[in-house]
Amino acid sequence: MSNVSKKEFIHTYVQLPSVFPENFKELRLQAKISLDNTAFPTKKDEEWRFTDLKSITANKFESVKSGMLQASLELDEYHLPEARHSRLVFIDGNFSPAHSVVEGMPDGVIVGNLNKFSKHEKLRSHLGTITNYEEDVFVPLNDVNFQDGTFIYVPKETFIEQPIHILNVFTDLENPYYVTPRVLFVGEMYSKATIIEEHIGLSNNIYLNIPVNEFRLYRGAHVHHARIQRDSKNASHISRPVAMLDAHAEYHSYTICLGAKLFRNEPRVIQNAEEVDFTVDGLVLIDGEQIADTHSIMDHRFSHGNSHQLHKVVVNDQAHSIFNGKIFVAKDAQKIDSFQENRNLLISDTGKVNTKPQLEIFADDVRCSHGATIGQLQDEEVFYLQSRGLTEQKSRELLVYAFALESVESMAVKSVEELLLKEVIAYTNRD
Repeated sequence: MSNVSKKEFIHTYVQLPSVFPENFKELRLQAKISLDNTAFPTKKDEEWRFTDLKSITANKFESVKSGMLQASLELDEYHLPEARHSRLVFIDGNFSPAHSVVEGMPDGVIVGNLNKFSKHEKLRSHLGTITNYEEDVFVPLNDVNFQDGTFIYVPKETFIEQPIHILNVFTDLENPYYVTPRVLFVGEMYSKATIIEEHIGLSNNIYLNIPVNEFRLYRGAHVHHARIQRDSKNASHISRPVAMLDAHAEYHSYTICLGAKLFRNEPRVIQNAEEVDFTVDGLVLIDGEQIADTHSIMDHRFSHGNSHQLHKVVVNDQAHSIFNGKIFVAKDAQKIDSFQENRNLLISDTGKVNTKPQLEIFADDVRCSHGATIGQLQDEEVFYLQSRGLTEQKSRELLVYAFALESVESMAVKSVEELLLKEVIAYTNRD
């Protein structure tokens, strides 16, 4: 495929703006070159062969113009009480000062929007430095188009006690549109923070959500990062979260997938020095004709690293789950202890699961394990609960709830745990 045809290919589905945002010009220029020379994925590509992209290719998505903001929106129901003074809100990709509040932060901490701090040295030296997704069209699409985003900087030996809530809200714009949220987090030595990132569709309209997250953790930094995806059931969500860890850093991420017609998540964690610890857990609850696809990489480049991934999935109706998790261990990266498991629960006869845990190990002194299970509710378990007075339906609901509970209890914020428990109950009660 020639460069010209590649350019036309992406323009078939996404209408690029005639004028790009003025800030971060060098990043955008490089992204534009990459975008013009990268093909949109198809099922002929090995990494996309199970993923139905019709929710994207059946539409033409417009960019959302800067300033298209609904300041009158009532969003109180989506606020987290623990983050009442540490909340950033973005409406269709645009920062909303009226809905955001950041107060009482420790000295030197920055929690704000990218445009406000666009000249900050830490922002300029880190933005776009670790999103190395090869032959990927979505990262450069975000690079070229993001109107604004989140910038969080935590100085050395600083602990932010309250969680930081990043709330991305998508409204009911009439025509299909795309949005490119952006997050840059820089944690200096021995800093600590909790980030709750949410994506919420306020309607059932069609849109394409392409978030890119960069987390740079220096020596001893510690981050708990929860991502909750509650997009419109007609939306497509293609996310690129990546974290790079220096020695003794810890990054623990938990992704919850509840919405979107198509959800493609490609988390990557990169070990940048010895002695790191990280988690890449997930919980997926899908039904109808939803597709949830996780392609993860746990990238061990140095010795003495611990990593963990438990990806749990519940599939109902005609929904389809795809999982491809890779544990990569470089040559001479000894003493790696890595665990990966994908557990799938099918509660319908028409649901579908494709799973491929994967080890790519070039060192010989490691302890790495992976596995996958696909099963249905056991008749014996259902019968046992019925013998204790529950109906068959309630018995099945309780078993699904118990299956999902382990992932929900990993949340570090009480109100988030309670929110997710309600979502699990709502899912089990769905017809």
